[in-house]
Amino acid sequence: MHFHTYIYMLAFVAMAACNSNNKELASAGNAAQAESQPTATEEISPEKNLNDTGGSPRTAQLNFENQARIGFERAARSFMESYRDGRFSEFVQFMHPAVVKAYGGSMAFIDQLKKSKAQDPQRYRRWESGPLEAFTAVRDDRGRVTGYYSVVPIKRWLVGTSDAEYQLQWLGGQSLDGKNFHFVDITDGDKGMIYRIMPDMRYLLENLETEEIPEG
Repeated sequence: MHFHTYIYMLAFVAMAACNSNNKELASAGNAAQAESQPTATEEISPEKNLNDTGGSPRTAQLNFENQARIGFERAARSFMESYRDGRFSEFVQFMHPAVVKAYGGSMAFIDQLKKSKAQDPQRYRRWESGPLEAFTAVRDDRGRVTGYYSVVPIKRWLVGTSDAEYQLQWLGGQSLDGKNFHFVDITDGDKGMIYRIMPDMRYLLENLETEEIPEG
């Protein structure tokens, strides 16, 4: 039986060190609510892109969903690897914009990440992301896609541990256009905070049957 240690998302190590998670995440949630979320419906609508697929609306829908799934897995891998390798300018591009804004913008966030990583005494021998634990396309009342959402695991193995012992965290992913992918931490199961940042994530999490994501 695997030994799971639930930890905060890589980006939030710096936040935890400052003991300011609740305040800053609440600010991120408020920022997400205050800003009108672009629907990007026309850009990712299967109906509009039918000519690109050469098939029926159903075929177009499946093709776009498959592309989004692949996009989430690639983005999660880049997200993980950019933190691991200290490429924080790339890393913050995968964070949800409301979270980055709440932490003072990209430069302030990057500075905090550098300090946190330098102070982290843990050393890892292996990193792994994906595959997707869950995925859904959210549609409006006319059946048009308004965004894609996913749950992605990230695992890390400390030096000197067995393959059965790893740190596990969960990322909630959002893409409003099927091309750009952003993540927030959902490891601690605080659904109220998650929904303030990504309101439509509820359509995925409320129906997620896995017991591995802890409740807040």
